[in-house]
Amino acid sequence: MSFTDAIRGLRDGDSDSSPPPDPPHPPDSEARGEPAAEAPLSVTEVCRRVNDALLGIEGGPEIRVEGEIGSCSLPGHWYFTLKDEHGSQLSCAFFSPRYRADSETPTPRVGMKVIAHGRPEMYAKGGRLSFIASRLREAGLGDLHQRFERLKSDLRDRGWFDPGLRVELPPFARRIMVITSGDGAARRDVEETARRLWPGLQLLLVAVPVQGQAATPKIARAIRLARSRAAAMGVDAIILTRGGGSLEDLWCFNEETVAAAIFESRADAVAAHLVGGPPPVPLVAAIGHESDSSIAEFVADHRASTPTQAAMVLVPDAAEQSDYLHSRQERLRLLAQRGVERARGRVDVAARHEILRRPARMLDPHRRRLDEGGRGITTAMGRLLEVGHARLERLESRLQAVAPARSVEEAARRTDVAEGRLTRGMNAAIDRRDTRLAHLAEQLRLVGPDSVLSRGYALVLDESGRPVRDAEAMAVDDRIRATFARGSVVARVETVEAVEEVGSDT
Repeated sequence: MSFTDAIRGLRDGDSDSSPPPDPPHPPDSEARGEPAAEAPLSVTEVCRRVNDALLGIEGGPEIRVEGEIGSCSLPGHWYFTLKDEHGSQLSCAFFSPRYRADSETPTPRVGMKVIAHGRPEMYAKGGRLSFIASRLREAGLGDLHQRFERLKSDLRDRGWFDPGLRVELPPFARRIMVITSGDGAARRDVEETARRLWPGLQLLLVAVPVQGQAATPKIARAIRLARSRAAAMGVDAIILTRGGGSLEDLWCFNEETVAAAIFESRADAVAAHLVGGPPPVPLVAAIGHESDSSIAEFVADHRASTPTQAAMVLVPDAAEQSDYLHSRQERLRLLAQRGVERARGRVDVAARHEILRRPARMLDPHRRRLDEGGRGITTAMGRLLEVGHARLERLESRLQAVAPARSVEEAARRTDVAEGRLTRGMNAAIDRRDTRLAHLAEQLRLVGPDSVLSRGYALVLDESGRPVRDAEAMAVDDRIRATFARGSVVARVETVEAVEEVGSDT
């Protein structure tokens, strides 16, 4: 049935084409030749026929209406108006059992472009025409879903989702860098969870916008900066997070720019570690709610369903750790107690042994062997002395037969030769020490302050002449002296830049 046919049905009554039976007695007006007047319809009957006509449009299936939400009332059932560029408006209703059963239903807000599925209906008591929605979707989300799937497939083919590339999470993170909105719910969730689980944990906030086209390059830059400086700042892990929202709200985390920042910064950190740099720091992504998914989460080292879970996977529960340590302590105490009891039993058994009760008997055999050994040593010493005396006498007779003058000359010659060798060896050793000393002096010169200054660096001193190592030690309008390789300058501090640090009580 077309809409025209449906409206015609309002005029003609019910769609039943069979004519009613003729009355046995025509009214007097017909007898007088006057046309018969139709009985008037009640308001309820008119509303019923309007609803029947509306429900019969295009044979009965639901229709789709696209428009912009002009106003909305959300508590309980949703009541809102749809408008278009021509100024036309349509009142709509979306009842709570319907939208609660559909997890993909977006929360309406003024200005949102949506496509509503449903049927028009005439509300008899109010005399208003309303569109009763059975399904609601944001307009344009079909294109976003296609872009999401295309990029997801492309990055998977490139190997960006390979689990073998992911950096392992630390067993116990003591300092975590959080990249999120400075005033969002995600930041509060991470901070509250960390404070509850481990009060001594330190959090460093990198505040960035997390929604809109302008957020994408800022998020990517924050990721690269965090990865490059994490190890130097003592950071054990990085959390990239934001709260829930529609697909459009979360879209900046589905851009290839953000995915490339995560993937490439990790590759740079791993490459630096292979040549002696610090180990790479893992990045945990928690974008939206548990039902949401993003490209950034697929590329990250670990995915968490919510900001709260992101903190939980990195921070141990202090209460659980305390219970675990107490249980291990009790187990060690029991093991030690059992060991002592077993040792005491062995001591008791040994104490009852004959040797321990009468130890002198154990020493008697050793005394006998000692006496025998003493007598043998005395005999051997006597024999050695006799042999020594005989040898000495033979040597004395041989010495008298040899001229002592020749022996002295030969000894002097050998002494001169030895002295020459010793002198040459000492000179060679001194030359080697001199060469090494000159080499070390050159190395010391290369790492000295003059050499460092000659490569373009500067030595910054405060007003009292002490070196400045930390920017936070300075204040605006402080005077500093910068010494270069040639000359120096005196300057005044205009700004002090430092990374904001947010943490729980230590």
